Amino acid sequence: MAFFLAVANRKGGVGKSTVAVMLAHALSVHGGKRVLVLDLDSQCNASLILLGGQGWNEARKAGKTISDYFYDLFDGIPANARDYVAKNVGDVTGANGKPAPISLVPGSLLLEDIQGELYLKQANQSNNPETVANRVRGRMESLIRRFEGDFDVVILDCPPGLSFAALAALKTADKVIVPFRPDYVSQLAVDRIALLIEDTRNLDDLITIPLAERRYVCVANYVRDDNKDYMMIEEISLVHPVLDTFLPQRNGIANSFDFIGQSRSIDAKYGDAAADVKELHGEIQRMMQATTKVAVQ
Repeated sequence: MAFFLAVANRKGGVGKSTVAVMLAHALSVHGGKRVLVLDLDSQCNASLILLGGQGWNEARKAGKTISDYFYDLFDGIPANARDYVAKNVGDVTGANGKPAPISLVPGSLLLEDIQGELYLKQANQSNNPETVANRVRGRMESLIRRFEGDFDVVILDCPPGLSFAALAALKTADKVIVPFRPDYVSQLAVDRIALLIEDTRNLDDLITIPLAERRYVCVANYVRDDNKDYMMIEEISLVHPVLDTFLPQRNGIANSFDFIGQSRSIDAKYGDAAADVKELHGEIQRMMQATTKVAVQ
C-alpha cells in the first residue's frame, strides 16, 4: 500500500512544486521507492520539472493529464488508470545508472475548468450544494487512491487554492508537507492550512492537538543566513510542527527547476544543495516510518 504524501500551502511562491519533486527524487534514489507524482496544480510546475515543456505538451495533446484522468474516469468508465501515467520521468538516475523509478500524472491548465464541469454534472442529481461538493471530492479521493497498489509513495502536489482536487488530496494524505518562507505572510498561510488539515475552527483549538499527533509538518524554504529568518522559523515552530531540516537559498535548488533532458546523478542535479536533499530525505523517511507504525498500532 502506498504512502500518500501531500505538499500544500494556502500561499503560492513557497516552493511547493520544487519540494514535491525534490522529495520524489530523494525517495526514489536515496530510499529506493517507486514514486508517483500527481500534479494537481494548474500551473503544472512539477510536470515541467519532470517532463520539460515539450514532454508536457505531448501529454496534453495525447489527453494524458490529470484533468483527462479525472474527467474520463469520474463516472466509473472502465478505463485503466495506468494509461495516464508517464513512467521514468525526470533527468535523475539511480545508483545503478538507470532512470530513477519516478512516474507522473501530468498537470493540466484545464483542471479547474474540469472540476467545474464535474460539479455541474453532479448538481443535476441533487439540489444541495454541500452534497454535490462532497460527492465530487469523494469521487476524486477514490480516483487518487486507485494508484496505491502500484507505488510505494504517491506525492500530491497541491495548488494554493481550495479546489475539489486539493481538498481530496488533503483528505487522502497520510501526511502533509507544508513548505513556507520565513516571513509573516507565510506564517498566516501556515495557520490557515493547518486549521484545514486538522479540521479545527481556530488556533486555540489547534494547539490542543499535540505537535507529534498532527497530520502535517512544515519545512522552511528559501532560508537566508539571517537571524530574522531563524527567529521566524522558531516562532512558527512554537505553534506548528517544523522539520529540523530547512532548505537554504542555494543555486542547486534554484537550478533544479530546469529540465535538462540528459540523465545525471542526483548529486549532479542538485549541486551545492545535494547534502540538503539527503538530509531532508532522512527526516522525511523517519517521519513516514513513524506514521506508518502508529497507523498499524
